[in-house]
Parts: sequence; C-alpha cells; structure tokens
Amino acid sequence: MSRIWSSVCLVLLLLSAAPPASAARLIEEPFDPAPLSVPETRLLQLALAATGDYSGPTDGVWGDASAAALDLYAAREFGTAALNAHAAALVLGFVEEVEASGWDYRYLPDLGVSLALPLARLGAEESEEGGRRWWIDDGRMTLLVHSFDEAGTQAWHRAAARAGGGSGRTETGADRIETRGVLRDGRDFFTRSDRVDGEWATVFLAAEPDQIGAMNLAAQTLAPGQPQPWSLPEDGRLVALVSEAEALMASRVPELAAPWDTAPVAPRAAALPRVGNEGTSTGSGFYLGARILVTAQHVVEGCARVTLADGRDLELVAGDADLDVAVLRSPEPARHWLTLADSDLRLGQQIHAAGFPYYAIAGTSLNLTSGNVSALAGVDDDSRFFTFSAPVQPGNSGGPLVDSRGGVRGIVVARLSEDYIAETTGSLPQNMNYALGEAELARFLSEHDVAAARGGIGGYDMADGAPAGFGEAVIPIVCH
Repeated sequence: MSRIWSSVCLVLLLLSAAPPASAARLIEEPFDPAPLSVPETRLLQLALAATGDYSGPTDGVWGDASAAALDLYAAREFGTAALNAHAAALVLGFVEEVEASGWDYRYLPDLGVSLALPLARLGAEESEEGGRRWWIDDGRMTLLVHSFDEAGTQAWHRAAARAGGGSGRTETGADRIETRGVLRDGRDFFTRSDRVDGEWATVFLAAEPDQIGAMNLAAQTLAPGQPQPWSLPEDGRLVALVSEAEALMASRVPELAAPWDTAPVAPRAAALPRVGNEGTSTGSGFYLGARILVTAQHVVEGCARVTLADGRDLELVAGDADLDVAVLRSPEPARHWLTLADSDLRLGQQIHAAGFPYYAIAGTSLNLTSGNVSALAGVDDDSRFFTFSAPVQPGNSGGPLVDSRGGVRGIVVARLSEDYIAETTGSLPQNMNYALGEAELARFLSEHDVAAARGGIGGYDMADGAPAGFGEAVIPIVCH
C-alpha cells in the first residue's frame, strides 16, 4: 500500500500554495483529537495502520501511541508537526486506497473471525493441509487461516517465534496470542490466534516490504465476530476537515468540481480531461519505438502545437477519434521504449497505469498505480476497450497500461461518467476506467504503416518495481 496517495499530496500542496484567508482555516490549525468521536478516531487509526505508522489497537481511543503515529507520519511526509490538514489528507488518501483496492471486511464463519482485505486484489482460495490460503497481488502478501486446538496453537506460535532466526516476538493473553517478526526471505509477518467457542482461530499474514501497510491494516481489523464499520461518520469534526480540504482542492483545481463533458467512447464514458494552465494542457504518452509515440486522441485534439515537456515539437502521424488513439513522431530517438504484450488479456489479471496526473500541479514525477482488469469490454460491451480498476486522474489520458511483465495492454482513455451514473442511479461509480485494448492499438498501427519496435526495455517483473528506463519511455505530452 502506497505511503503517499495523490489526495494527500494534492491537499498539502494546495494548502501551501493557497493565498492567506481572511480568517484562519480549520485545516491549518494543529491537530486536536478532542472533538473527534470514537468512530472518527478509529478511522484515523486504521488510516495510520495502512501507512505503516501504527500497530496499536484500533479501538477509537486516541492515546500516546496514536498521537505518536500521526506525528511520525506528518514529520516523515511533510516535515512538520501534525495539523488538522494532515488528518484530512490522511482520510482522503485512505478512502482512495480503500476504493482502489476494494478493501472490505471478510467474515470467516467457520473460524468466527473477521478482517478487512483488499478484495479486488485477492486471489482464489487454495486449500492446504489443515487450512486455507489466499495470495494477494501475485504473492506480495499472503493470508493463511487455520483452526487449532490448544496444543496446536502453542506449537504454531513457538514455530513462528523461531522463524527468521528467532526474530519473532510473542504476546500472550487469556484468549489471544500474537506473534510478529521477519521471515528469512525478508518478508514481515503477523500471526494471531483467538479463542472462539473453545477452539483457536489462527490467521497468518506475510508481506513484502511495499505491502507492510496493507498487512498492518488487515492485522488491525482482525477480531472475533462480525466486523465493525469503518465508514466516515456523516457529521462531526472529521467530515468538516475533509469537506474543507475538498473545497480547497476544488477551488484551486476546477476540474475537480466541474463535470467532464467530452465523451470519446460513449455518452456514459467521460474522457479524462487534460490538465494545465496559461494556454497549455497536458496528457500522457509512451514510446513504442525510438521515434514512435502513442497517446489518446483527445490529448492532442485542437492543439496548435504538440510538444514534449522541454518544448520540442512532436509530429502527428495519425489519429482516430472513435478509438481515441493518436500516433506521434519524436524529433530525436528515445533510448527506451515499451513493447506490446504477446498474450491474451485475462479477466482479473493485474495491470499498472503509468502517467502524469495533475502534471505541474501536484508535481512532475511519473505516477504508477495498480489494479485489475475488471471487465474484458468497455461501455455497452464494446470489445475494442476493456475496463480496469487502477486509479487514474486528469492527465493520465494516453498513458499505457502494462501487465506484470511490462507488456503494454492498452491506453488509458476514459472513465465512467460520474454525472450520468449519479443522475441514473443516485450513486457514484468507483474505479470504472476504460482503456483501448492492445489488439486494437496494434491494428491501428498496422493500418497506418507504423511498426511497434521490439526490444526496448524488454521483459521485467513489475512486482520488483518499474525498471531503469521506464521513466524515459512514458512521458508527458503538452498541448499548446
């Protein structure tokens, strides 16, 4: 789970950039937990567990451990003492991550316990001797559950304490045993047994370093019985802080408040708008050869000039508004490029969206988010497109979607129209985004005698992070 979410960065960036108000804003004041209700405080504790800063009880009681966790988070990420703004940004980021990865409670009736899990990233259940296992995100986190008697439980925790050369630390209570440590392969682990109806329900979690926050969140929500809700209360201090932060974002970035009215795919799909100011706007693009760039057609449509970030002009080779794809030619050869995937797209497979959301507003660094292929078609079952859950924002348009081996699976083009769904159903869609599929992209290139080059960066494992050169293969596109 990412330590810094886009909402967190944007709120704090806008707060520092906004002009002084005539009256002090609530979010600028030092953080004060006193006005918070127990559900609000518990939500903050869960959010801090998700960042890896908190491992205490999520009981809604704000004590020294909770305060220290928020101070640590604020100091590390923003170099300052904890403000109300940090609490608001933390909640916004937590909600964003919960929606992106499909976090929700899973009740295990045979064990009598429940815990929260990123269900959108959760693989199929696998049986093993005496228990069940689930893998999350290609094995970067694993969940194992067992039911033991008293002797088996004690033996389990003794073995866990010895794991990793004796790194495990065990805490024992009347009806609960917990052990934490580091395995020999470098993964952190947490295992807990709860006495439920005379038996011991045991849950084991292990995570790669980049998934420790997710493991902490799952661990802190583990409890006997049915789950407790973690939604943001509709009134109270915390929702006021969040509302003020959202109002600040909307006032400084109008695209967050205004409906997006272009629809290159269908009336129910809205193109991710270009982002920019002073007569320019930006999207994303990627190299498929030394001089060949691909982006979305609506990123370059209506532009007097299309350039790289350094001002060098790009030549439009071909475009298709119906497919929302365009090919550009770069003035100088690139050292690195991506390659098209060479296997069929699979429902549920993990993909990664690369691009430049809110370019020059929230920063200029390449952003990479993860999700899954949630449907093998787009709006109205249009098989030229597919639906994916990786979070994307204005400015991501035209960026690539790559699979776990780095093959291009599609181009980010649109997301489900919030206005249409809200008017039709009274609810807001969550992470229903659309991409033009790799097969259609390859067909478009062939029709215009453009050859996607082989080689480039080559194959790699995205579980280890993006390889060297990836940041040169995916670039911002500027419309003048």
